[in-house]
Amino acid sequence: MENYRLTIHVENQPKVDTRPEKFIKKGTQLSAVEQAQKQAKKDREFEIGKGRKVIESNKGRYKVYTTLSFYCKSEKDCMAKLKSLQSEYTIAKGKDHKNKKKYNKELYNISFIN
Repeated sequence: MENYRLTIHVENQPKVDTRPEKFIKKGTQLSAVEQAQKQAKKDREFEIGKGRKVIESNKGRYKVYTTLSFYCKSEKDCMAKLKSLQSEYTIAKGKDHKNKKKYNKELYNISFIN
């Protein structure tokens, strides 16, 4: 049973596009939501045709994942996993100078779980 969890905070990660994949619905029937979306698209095209500027928001679409978590059987396995990950990722260092314990040290945590 895996009783330890290793959590690492990493830096310099790329943005991930979280837009859902488009899918084709079988059949020609449209739900009420799809009909409303289709009508809204027509309205947007009409507004653009008048020379008005319509901006679609991408707020919340791109995300950066900066935390990695792994389950291990012992603390020794966690430290071995940490050593292997140090070569792959840039592990974040503490930047809060008020917190003396974490300032300028790698941010990782090993916790015991039941």
